[in-house]
Amino acid sequence: MLKLLRNIWLGVSLILLASGLLLLSDLDRRRGAKKSSKALPRLAVMQWASTDLLDQIVKGFIEGLRQQGFEHGRTADIRFLNASGDNSTGNVMARDLVGGSYDLVLTASTLALQAVAKANTPGRVIHVFGGVTDPYGAGVGITGPKPDQHPGHLVGVGTFQPVDRAIRIARKMNPKLRKIGVAWSPGESNSEACVLKARSTCKDLGIELIEANVGNTSEVPEAIRSILARGSEAVWVGGDTVAISAISAIVSSARALKVPVFTNDPNDTADKGVIFGVGASYHKVGVAVGEIAGKILNGTSPKSFGVENLVPEVLTVNETLVKEFEGWSIPEEIHAQAMASTNVTGTAAVPSSQVPARCWEIRIARYNDAQFSADTWRGIMDGFKKQGLQEGRDFNVRCLNAQGDITTMTSIMTAIRAERPDLVMTISTPALQAALRQIGDLPIVFACVADAVRAGAGKSDSDHLPNVTGITTLSPFASMAQLIRKSVPNVRAVGTLFSPGEVNAALNRQWFAEALEREGLKLVSVPVNNSAETAEATSVMLRSDIQIVCQIMDNTARPGFAQIAKRAKDACLPFFCFDSSGIREGATLGLGRDYYYSGAEASEVAVQVLRGAKPAQIPITNTRTEIIVVNQDLIRKYGIVLSPEYLKKAQIVKREE
Repeated sequence: MLKLLRNIWLGVSLILLASGLLLLSDLDRRRGAKKSSKALPRLAVMQWASTDLLDQIVKGFIEGLRQQGFEHGRTADIRFLNASGDNSTGNVMARDLVGGSYDLVLTASTLALQAVAKANTPGRVIHVFGGVTDPYGAGVGITGPKPDQHPGHLVGVGTFQPVDRAIRIARKMNPKLRKIGVAWSPGESNSEACVLKARSTCKDLGIELIEANVGNTSEVPEAIRSILARGSEAVWVGGDTVAISAISAIVSSARALKVPVFTNDPNDTADKGVIFGVGASYHKVGVAVGEIAGKILNGTSPKSFGVENLVPEVLTVNETLVKEFEGWSIPEEIHAQAMASTNVTGTAAVPSSQVPARCWEIRIARYNDAQFSADTWRGIMDGFKKQGLQEGRDFNVRCLNAQGDITTMTSIMTAIRAERPDLVMTISTPALQAALRQIGDLPIVFACVADAVRAGAGKSDSDHLPNVTGITTLSPFASMAQLIRKSVPNVRAVGTLFSPGEVNAALNRQWFAEALEREGLKLVSVPVNNSAETAEATSVMLRSDIQIVCQIMDNTARPGFAQIAKRAKDACLPFFCFDSSGIREGATLGLGRDYYYSGAEASEVAVQVLRGAKPAQIPITNTRTEIIVVNQDLIRKYGIVLSPEYLKKAQIVKREE
């Protein structure tokens, strides 16, 4: 008996030993599987306004993150937000970011830092900042440069503009300079810090600093006229977000009176009409901030970093422009310093032979962050490249986003009109309508508009306002109605949401209802007044006697596609839409226009206008593109049978994971 027990124990021991060895040998594979199945880190990047300076910061963020192994769409999920200079929009964004389950948030500008820091006082999300003049004076709990002098969840880099150096360079370029004007916003702590430094330097040099306060970009032109009327011999633009956003208006007003403008942004000299800029390489600053964020994501504690001042200085001078102003010249010392910047930063002084003959100023106004809007914007930018235009050489562009708020869109149009760019491009019907109301005679090229005529652009596609043209994206209603009737079993009624306050939504609803009626089907439409109502409106729609949800294009409903798709799936109903990108958010089928390529088509029209064609002579045309996208697993789940005709046209077939 004892021998039997010993044999059993020996057998059990061998089994346990073998099992342990198998587990150990499989440990790396299981760890790898666990690691590979882990969701991508979710990041958010928020900038306060669309300025070259902040755009460079954000580009640097992305580069710094990439260097640490975090690349958007591959190893990280990054969301980009822009408050378009609006305080209310910025504060709403900040609250959403703090409660949005992000692993880390990056902000560009002092105002963005302050908005997110205020919403994030409990430290619910790690916050890394850049593009901030004076983080110690920003009122966010940072008291100094050491690691123990900032909140544990908040870290970043300060970049105090070389204000003293800018004013001293101006005096060297014009030894008789006695009065300098500045328009600045008292609501920005960064701007106040720069002005305080400017006052001190001007006092030392015997220069009078003539000041005017501004609250928003629409007030800048009047403020500049005020300081010029008081005898300003030069205008300085420091670290003020409002003034930077209106740099074109500042230069225009000053040059009309033969007064030069200089700034603390070295990117302004080549194309903004600025005689010189001395400041930081904000791209390099952004890279440093992105690297900090990447290291934190890789496990380094935010508490191990200090908040130091980083100013990789760059000086650029526009030699040709300086000659236009009496009493101004470029001393050899300044010229040598500007040329030396080439070796350090890749940014050189601008000799007369390199000044672009024509660098167009373009403004793009978006109504919201909907996927079709983002796709259109990408198509526009890629379209410019395909036509041989290079950003920074042939054109400068700023994209402003109202984040779905019509009041913000009104402010954006006011600012654009003050800047007088060469071209205004709008994405979506609300953006076009705002432009029609406010832009005046500036040329407008639109995209993402269902019916431009009913939006107010003219009497017909060929008889329209003389300064307006573009590409419409009328949805294929008849094709969708036929597809639904032929492929959805026992279908009688179709459900959709629509916004009564949107012209395009009301028209889309009407056209879709008429197309369905021709196929013997009924449209059940439920109103939704804002995006927050999407969930409840979807529930109301699903309680109706419908057999399928098919969402029309609607700026209010579009951000809620994921909610609509989930609730429709829970109700065992297929979800069709007129936006091919909806497939990423759970749609069963998307039949619509390809917004990326419609954006590229709009860029073709834009280039014609920039090169001298009159918008009045370019007919409004509907996009040439149409695309079908299907989720094959959901198609099978709902028993939907697509004819070979439709399957043949499908450009993307996506399976559920």
